Amino acid sequence: MSFKNALKNLVAHFGVVWSLLMFILLFVAVITGLSLPFLLPIRRALADAGVFKSVGDAFEIFFTDGNFQALVDGLTNAYNLVEELLINNKTIMSLSIWFFVAIMLFVFRFFLGLYEIPLATVLDGQMSCNSRYGFAGKFFSTLMMSVRYSFFKMLITIAFDAAVFWILYGIRSVIPFGIVQIFSILLVLFVLLSFRFSLVACWAPAAVNDGGVLKGFVVSARICFKRFGSIFSSFLVSMLLIFAISAFITVFTLGVGLVIALPMSVSYVSYLNITVYYNKTGRRYYIDGAVFTPPIENVL
Repeated sequence: MSFKNALKNLVAHFGVVWSLLMFILLFVAVITGLSLPFLLPIRRALADAGVFKSVGDAFEIFFTDGNFQALVDGLTNAYNLVEELLINNKTIMSLSIWFFVAIMLFVFRFFLGLYEIPLATVLDGQMSCNSRYGFAGKFFSTLMMSVRYSFFKMLITIAFDAAVFWILYGIRSVIPFGIVQIFSILLVLFVLLSFRFSLVACWAPAAVNDGGVLKGFVVSARICFKRFGSIFSSFLVSMLLIFAISAFITVFTLGVGLVIALPMSVSYVSYLNITVYYNKTGRRYYIDGAVFTPPIENVL
C-alpha cells in the first residue's frame, strides 16, 4: 500500500522532482568545488594508469558487438588497475583516503541531508491538507532544524555504513572476484540498506510533526520495529527497482538519463518515507486530490 500510494503521489506532484533537481545541481557544484584539490591529481593518475581507456573500450565492445563478457572483463581489468595504482602510488592512496573521509563521509552526507526536512514539510502539506508549498521557502524557514537533523543523521549513517563496509569486505575476502562475489555483495548490500532506510524512514516526517529531531528518530525507530516486516519489504522492493532502473538508464543513455532518474528516485524515497509514516500512524492523507484513510495500527 505504501509503495503504490507513494508512487501515485510522486506522479501527481512531479514538480517536486524539478525542485530537487535544482537542489542537487547546486549541491553538486559546491561539492565539486571542494573536491577539486583531491580529484584532479587522482583523475590524472587514473588516466595515466589506463583505467578510463579500459572502461571505455569495454563499453565500446559491448555496444558494438553486444559482448557482455567483454564488458565484465574490461571492468575487471579497470578494477585491477585501480587497485594496483593505490598500492604502488602512496600519494594517490593518501589523496583518495582524504577525499573519501573529508568529502564523501562528512561534507557530502551533511549537505545532501539538508533537503530532507524542507521536503518533508512540503510533502506533509500536500498530504495532510492538499496544500502547495515552495521548496525554496521551506528550505530557508526550516534551515536550523535541517542542520540538526542532517548532523545527527550523518553520525548514525556513518556508523551504520562502517559496519556494512566491514561485512562486505569480509564477503570480498572469502569469495573470489566474479559473478558469485558480485551477487553476494549486492544481495547483502540491498538487505542492509533496506534495513537502514526502514529504520530512519519516518524520521523527517516525525521531526516535522512530533516535535523535534531527536524525538523524531525515537518515533521512527519505534514505528520501524513494531511494523518491521511491511516497512522493510517496501524498501527492499523499492531499492531493487531503483537499482535496476538506474542501471538500465546508465548503460543505455551513457549516464545522461541519471539527470532525471536521480532526483526522481530521491523524491520517491521521500514520498515513501512520509507515506509509511502516515499509514503506520493511521493519519488520513490525500492521494492525487482524493482522501485516503489507512487502518489505525497503534504503533506509537
